[in-house]
Amino acid sequence: MQNFSDAVYGQSASDMVSTFLEAINSGDTLAFWRLLDSQGRGYFMGMWFYAMGNADLAGVSLLAEDENFLRDALGGIVGDLKRNLSDLIDNPQIGELQYVDGRYARVAVSSGGESEEHQVTDYIPLVLELAGAGTATAGNPPAQGNVGMTCWKIDTLKCFRIQKT
Repeated sequence: MQNFSDAVYGQSASDMVSTFLEAINSGDTLAFWRLLDSQGRGYFMGMWFYAMGNADLAGVSLLAEDENFLRDALGGIVGDLKRNLSDLIDNPQIGELQYVDGRYARVAVSSGGESEEHQVTDYIPLVLELAGAGTATAGNPPAQGNVGMTCWKIDTLKCFRIQKT
């Protein structure tokens, strides 16, 4: 049973990283936003709440699902990630899930089509979270009623410290 579980989590992590790279490549800030972990989303929402001054949390939560707002608020970050990960965006080779501990993992992504000595490898950090009702899994529409199930999300605060090797 353990091997089955590892394979399921490994596949979902690969899908998550693939969807993350596609969202960055296409500039899809809504998809990018939905892949971020709750800590990272909370960080951004806190900054927006502070910056807006007179907004309430409910208003900021509604804005956080508005595609136009997200394009304005996150477009620069997604654009910078696209530049920084440009070697990986075209034909990425997504590696195996590597557990850091029981909740955190990372997935190696290498540039495809190049000789081994010229290959660039980065690690996309992931965190395992409880999924709420309506949480989308990578590459699939939101599922209803999956409260208590776990899903991989991009570990946002570590993501901005991607290390090249």
